[in-house]
Amino acid sequence: MTGPLRTVRLGSLGGLAVAWDDLAAGAEHPSPFLRSWWLDHAAAGESAIVCLLDDDGLLGGAAFEVDRFGPGIERVRCLGQGELAPDHLDVVALPDRQREVVDAVLAWLHRDGSRLVDLDGLRADGLLAGRLARHVIGRTSAPWASLRGDGGEPDGAAYLAERPGQVRSTVSRTRKRLQKSGCTVARVDADEVDRALDDLARLHDGRWGEHSGFLGAWARFRAAAAVGLARGEIWATEARTENGTVVATEWDLLTPTGVAFYQAGRSLDREWRGAGSVVRADVVLAATASGRDEYDLLRGDESYKQDWATATRELVRVRFGVGPSGRAVAAAAAAWRRVAPMVVSARERIGRGSD
Repeated sequence: MTGPLRTVRLGSLGGLAVAWDDLAAGAEHPSPFLRSWWLDHAAAGESAIVCLLDDDGLLGGAAFEVDRFGPGIERVRCLGQGELAPDHLDVVALPDRQREVVDAVLAWLHRDGSRLVDLDGLRADGLLAGRLARHVIGRTSAPWASLRGDGGEPDGAAYLAERPGQVRSTVSRTRKRLQKSGCTVARVDADEVDRALDDLARLHDGRWGEHSGFLGAWARFRAAAAVGLARGEIWATEARTENGTVVATEWDLLTPTGVAFYQAGRSLDREWRGAGSVVRADVVLAATASGRDEYDLLRGDESYKQDWATATRELVRVRFGVGPSGRAVAAAAAAWRRVAPMVVSARERIGRGSD
């Protein structure tokens, strides 16, 4: 240990960004949502990056955002939580300083004052979730796929050959149809990022419209994505017609060991059905060609993910109050969480009775 330990709250990593990214990359399960380019742009509230330092520099920390929940009550959430849905979150730390880092982060969360701490998307087997296990209020599955072949090395072709027959058929038939029509699949270059983001917004909106929570945070994602793609930590892969029209797009966030599927959009025209699956297959092949051995489908158990996943991880949400007012708010939220399903059910019964 070199010098006294200091816990500081930062609005931006600034000169600590390189050291932070090195710690994030070395995690047991690296999360793209802990990269400095994401943390610089994803917060809806005020960024609060809690760092533990000694005289030699950064030992680790955790990334939060804060806002006001009510008069005199602060709310602390994971940075980007909500519409942008970051996950696989935890502290970052030097391997031999993990306990000290977690202790410092928990001390900051429990410092004097009144606050509601609501952290969603934590790794269930992570350091922070482990220490906050008694406050867990929800669990979410996060499907993922190992891209390792029988020899233990990344093998995209072997992985694709093991997908369900309907998936293999869709990819094969659609690829031939796209090639016949002059449609190509290509990676977006950094100088195309603005155009590519416009196409993602267009296709995503056409598919989901007002049901998309993601588009509500579009400005934040756009700012982060432009930096991430320029840094080579985002892949944007598109299916383009002969005249250059984008009919399917997938945006993936990279870690040293994997590719995480984050957002996509596709044309609803029947002519381009299946194009998204071809794009995904090409992303997998590019991932293994780059030496990455994991394709992460992130949170959610949507049925299509089961065709691509080989396993699942678990994410948790924790919530607790600090100070009298914070504890009262947390208790009220817990009570409402218990009765809300009954209220919804009663409303539905009343609605049916008035028909």
